[in-house]
Amino acid sequence: MNNSMVTMDEVAKAAGVSRYTVSKVLNGAHVSEKTRQKVLAACEQLHYCRNLLATILVRNESFTIGMLISQNFDSFFGEIINAAEKEAYNNGYQLICQCSLGDAQEEARIIRNFESLRVCGIIVAPVVSPANMEQWDALEKRLPVVYFDCYLKTDSHYVINDNYFSARLVTEHLLSTGRRPAYLGSVHPNANLAIKYRKKGYLNTVKKQGLEPVIIPTNHTRETVDNQAFGYDNLMAHLENEDVPEAIFCATDRIAMGAIYALQQRGYVVGKDVLVAGHDNLEFGAYMNPTLTTVTQPKQEIGVECVRSLLSLIKNKGSRKMIQKVLRSELIVRQSTGGV
Repeated sequence: MNNSMVTMDEVAKAAGVSRYTVSKVLNGAHVSEKTRQKVLAACEQLHYCRNLLATILVRNESFTIGMLISQNFDSFFGEIINAAEKEAYNNGYQLICQCSLGDAQEEARIIRNFESLRVCGIIVAPVVSPANMEQWDALEKRLPVVYFDCYLKTDSHYVINDNYFSARLVTEHLLSTGRRPAYLGSVHPNANLAIKYRKKGYLNTVKKQGLEPVIIPTNHTRETVDNQAFGYDNLMAHLENEDVPEAIFCATDRIAMGAIYALQQRGYVVGKDVLVAGHDNLEFGAYMNPTLTTVTQPKQEIGVECVRSLLSLIKNKGSRKMIQKVLRSELIVRQSTGGV
């Protein structure tokens, strides 16, 4: 059937419900889950497409959520996007995702583009930069905005991993092997609040054991993102003048991958001579040699909770209650720290 010919009445007939019920489902109103699934199945079967232009003109709403990510090469974001898209669809919304590639100017352009599309709200992993702070502040007065992965200021709506707790998990694990771990941090040690709490979790856990923290300098690279080259360059520079650490906690899995390569080039056996752990549980970690010890962020839960939080803000316009959800991660021990 030609989808331009399919009407809401036809969807209602196929689902065995009233047109009003179809409208409620598509508008995100409360109906039973059984009814919702029947309507969504009928929409999919008939290839029904809502006329977004008409919806915007009549109601000044698009039932569209904008999602803005800072990187497009990580499976981390892919899993969150997938979960968010399904949750949005199940609530009668569509999700449009764009990537800033870590560029503040591109982020500003995407924000303007989302506003022109009359999105109902924005879910964002922001560029870690003060460049767009005024734009975000102004936007939050007009639209609901929910941050994830990291946030730029404490008085924001966000859904985020408990980075202090996850850093503590990794550091305690390394300490349990009888070694003193060093910390290899990020391009943005203080501006990125998620990374800031990872470093704090490491520092406090080491000091609690009466040990002196070891911070590996991160100013020996031209890299501007937390990637493999960043980890490799900084650790190689550190090894030129310092003894090799007994263990290393890296702020991200990609940094850990670069650090492991640097150690291997120096002839060290990772998992025996030096223990290395990362953070995020990116897909490649389970297939490295050695496999990478890490903490897994609850990516599916983050995606779902971002959409639920945004919809709550949309339906409760004017509410001053902050939505700040902090989710717990889980330690995964693998070969890079001596695990099986």
